[in-house]
Amino acid sequence: MRHLIVTRGAPGAGKSTFLDEQGLTPYVVSPDSIRLQFGGLVMAPDGNIDVSHAHEKQVWARVQEILDFRMSQGQLVVLDATHQQTRDFNMAVKSAERHRYECFCIDFTSVPADIAQQRNLMRPDWKIVPAEVIDRAYERFAKHAVPKKITVWDHAEFGTQGVLDRLEPEIVDLSQYRQVVHVGDLQGCYAPVQELFADGMKDDVFYIFIGDLLDRGIQNGEVIRFAMDHIAGKPNVQLLWGNHEYHIHRFARRQDPVSREFLYNTLPQIQAAGFTVRDANQLLNETVDVMAYTYRGYKVLASHAGIARVPERLAILPSRTFWNGTGTYDDPVDKTFSANMAGAGWLQVHGHRNSKKLPVEAMPGSFNLEAEIEFGGHLRVMTLTGVDGGAEITTSEIRNTVFRTERDKRPDKLTKGDVGETGKISELLMKRLETHPLVRVKSFATRPHLKSMNFTHKAFFSGKWDEVNIMARGLFVADDRRVVARSYPKFFNLEERAETQMRNLKRSLVFPLKMWVKENGFLGILGWDHLAEDPGLLFASKSTPEGDFASWFQEIFRADAGEDGVDRAADLVRNRNLCLIFEVNDPVRDPHMIAYEAPHVVLLDAVFREEKFKKLSYLELQQVAAAIGVRVKGAGPTLSDWNQFEGWNKSIQAQGRYFQWNGKDIEGFVAEDAAGFMFKIKLNYYSFWKAMRTHKDRIRTAREKERPAPLPRFEDEEARRFHDWLATQPTELLDNDIISLRTAYLSDLEG
Repeated sequence: MRHLIVTRGAPGAGKSTFLDEQGLTPYVVSPDSIRLQFGGLVMAPDGNIDVSHAHEKQVWARVQEILDFRMSQGQLVVLDATHQQTRDFNMAVKSAERHRYECFCIDFTSVPADIAQQRNLMRPDWKIVPAEVIDRAYERFAKHAVPKKITVWDHAEFGTQGVLDRLEPEIVDLSQYRQVVHVGDLQGCYAPVQELFADGMKDDVFYIFIGDLLDRGIQNGEVIRFAMDHIAGKPNVQLLWGNHEYHIHRFARRQDPVSREFLYNTLPQIQAAGFTVRDANQLLNETVDVMAYTYRGYKVLASHAGIARVPERLAILPSRTFWNGTGTYDDPVDKTFSANMAGAGWLQVHGHRNSKKLPVEAMPGSFNLEAEIEFGGHLRVMTLTGVDGGAEITTSEIRNTVFRTERDKRPDKLTKGDVGETGKISELLMKRLETHPLVRVKSFATRPHLKSMNFTHKAFFSGKWDEVNIMARGLFVADDRRVVARSYPKFFNLEERAETQMRNLKRSLVFPLKMWVKENGFLGILGWDHLAEDPGLLFASKSTPEGDFASWFQEIFRADAGEDGVDRAADLVRNRNLCLIFEVNDPVRDPHMIAYEAPHVVLLDAVFREEKFKKLSYLELQQVAAAIGVRVKGAGPTLSDWNQFEGWNKSIQAQGRYFQWNGKDIEGFVAEDAAGFMFKIKLNYYSFWKAMRTHKDRIRTAREKERPAPLPRFEDEEARRFHDWLATQPTELLDNDIISLRTAYLSDLEG
């Protein structure tokens, strides 16, 4: 759950040992561990072996990245560092505010300095710090206080009650109330709320709103005013955090919407109703992820999306577990909960998902309050009423009569492989692809029902393109002609072909022209193989689901997205008939020209698995990336007319290898005009080092054949210097990638 713990104490104070004893090690983010990963062990000036501190900028950037990712999931996080000065807490405080976390500090400064010095000497050699480092830490502790926004716990306070015990949400007793009323998802629908509360809300009743107040309905303004008047600040009302509360959270933090529904429908309605950022923060600061309570003999767990069982500790579960539920949307959470908790005395109440259209009491002990209210369905209510000797359970439904009349088929109602004819390649195009002389058709031993179509090397080198082979790029089709995965149609570099030459673009471009940052890795394509023995995600590179690149893509994607992210990706790809296109950056096994710190994927686009190329908007793409938990492609400048584009292009070309985007070297940009026409702009830095990679390979080949070293193929002072440096290097060094060689070359120049 949303708790951030930071440690404070000198090296040797026992922080890591304490965390391990408390069972907190799985939740630790340690700058020391990341420092070791970046810099490894080095020899200090005094001859001792030590952890390298030469990469502090990268280390703390990585710490922040991990914190933001984990906290976006609502995970319990422990930041294990010394935190000697007040300013050292800035990262923790700002991260906690950004993600609405409670922040705690476990303080080890009461450990005597001489004890810390003794323990320090007992650590492995490479962990031992000089005595003056510990002395200086205690001097700082005496001068600097922990910020008041952080709750401080002395480590010595913990005896029989551990840290996790303190974090566990309290199971409250609501037996003093006449009733406990659980209200299902509202989704911006006010008419049923009016009917439910026609006689007002009663002080002797406790109300639990199950989450998802807004979106999809057409009365969001009325619902949010009801929330501010009757939910916020009321002692007998509790709102639970649903997945749609995330959009209110972004509004409260003044962040751009990532949902078209919220941007174009919900936001105008709530702003017209006078809902402010201050209102949003007040409402969400009182919202909880889960509520556990007792009521006259019943034990009840209420969450937005439902979980599989009541765990021993709720505090260790990520908040996203309660927002989105365990498993996927179609998992039978009510059945699982009922089976797991039968005889344990627990009831569950949730909303969010009900693909099987189960009744309110979906299974014994599990109550489902989702009934498609936003599409003319029902608002569901489950009520516990006190009676002599206990309580009785009643349920009710109120039909929503105010909703959108044109209802689209909901994607989460699709079954596996349930896509229409629009998801197929026509027989005519299939025949043209299979017989085209410049298209290579591949089949696969592991997936005999699948074919991939890609343009041939001859097409690439001859420049012979037509409407058929230009679309044969990462196209995977099943035996039933259904598109399993697809990538972009082939598009070209600026000035590479007639249609991308500046003189022709001036006449053809439809403005505005949007630039996207071009990543420097390999293509990863994520589709859905409905004919596989076990239907599921298809991980492929440009032409195959087999081999190293597809395997690396799958490995890195799973590491980035995590188990929950992979499940959500599967739902999106299958249910919305999408294919997700990624750039896979693997600096270890597949380095190119641009240096990256660690393997990762970047979501480039989400395209429909159809014959005609069509993709989601950037706002929708950002939403998909956020749901999965991966990076999304970076947006470059938007150019409104030809003069802007021509001037911008001349500017970046004039800067040559010194041009950077947001302070970083990049491969270039992908340009996309308002009509969807795309072309690439490669930057000078990338092109230069690509040429230098070719040159170093030519030198290595010449040495192997005992020939004179060739000169660079273009006149450039930097190329000549790099050539001269290469000439002094041993042949085996030339086997290294160009990034490693460039780093060594620049280091020698600085030295």
